[in-house]
Amino acid sequence: MQAIERAMHRLLRHLPVPLVSDIGARLAWLKIRFIDPGVAHRARGNLRRLFPELSEAELEKKVWRFVGHLGRLLAEFSVMHRLGSPEHIELVGYEAARTNVGKMPTIALCLHLGNWEVVASALQMVGIPLASISEVPENDAHRDIAEETRARQGVDVLSPDRNGLRRALSLLNRNEVVAIFPDEKRAGVMMAPLFGRPPHAKGNLALVAKLARHTGAQLVIGYCERLEKGRFRIHYSLPFQMEGTNNDVLADVAFLNSRIEPLILQHVEQWYYLDDPIEPIS
Repeated sequence: MQAIERAMHRLLRHLPVPLVSDIGARLAWLKIRFIDPGVAHRARGNLRRLFPELSEAELEKKVWRFVGHLGRLLAEFSVMHRLGSPEHIELVGYEAARTNVGKMPTIALCLHLGNWEVVASALQMVGIPLASISEVPENDAHRDIAEETRARQGVDVLSPDRNGLRRALSLLNRNEVVAIFPDEKRAGVMMAPLFGRPPHAKGNLALVAKLARHTGAQLVIGYCERLEKGRFRIHYSLPFQMEGTNNDVLADVAFLNSRIEPLILQHVEQWYYLDDPIEPIS
């Protein structure tokens, strides 16, 4: 299977971007309809929990839009080197978000919405270097494709361990930008958003809070919205700081969650983790 994925990646690189996106959506529909229906089943269960008011027809539309989006996302890794242009990317809120970039440490909270790799392309377009704390995909083919894509975009990938944390602190102390994905899963469990679960100190929301408190960093939320096929709108929030001065990690996590959860619910069909378990954090 991994050999097929690598061959498809090489083939798709040479095709038009909209066609690549459409091929990805169709392949995902076929795979999840006939080979791996568990993806649709789990997404359906999460949508019922998050939107109990949905009719069955509305819920099914969201499920299969999510499936199509997954396929588009994976296929678009093959043409990521062609997406970093105004033809494919529209920026919203960028000028306000960049006001103090380079003058003070900045933590970019990037969400797994749309094609989040395009956020790095957008920053490359405007000349802002980016370092990102990122998980390493378990699938060898996916890891190689992701590493190749991020290298082309000039992303300095920081490992999710003590060494990566030390490098992140060093960059923030030099008033640079470090990206962290606050929505994540660990060991198969969704860590954030909380979706009604109590705040905890075991995920990236707590890491962001601690780094921001320690360095005085400003925070900016950046996320990608898919408009159609290979066209995207990148949204940047106004910069903000952690609330208050009380160093209460759980309160900080709840505060950060209140900033990201509504955005994910608003664009849930384009959220990468929609089919992952929402379980209590032990």
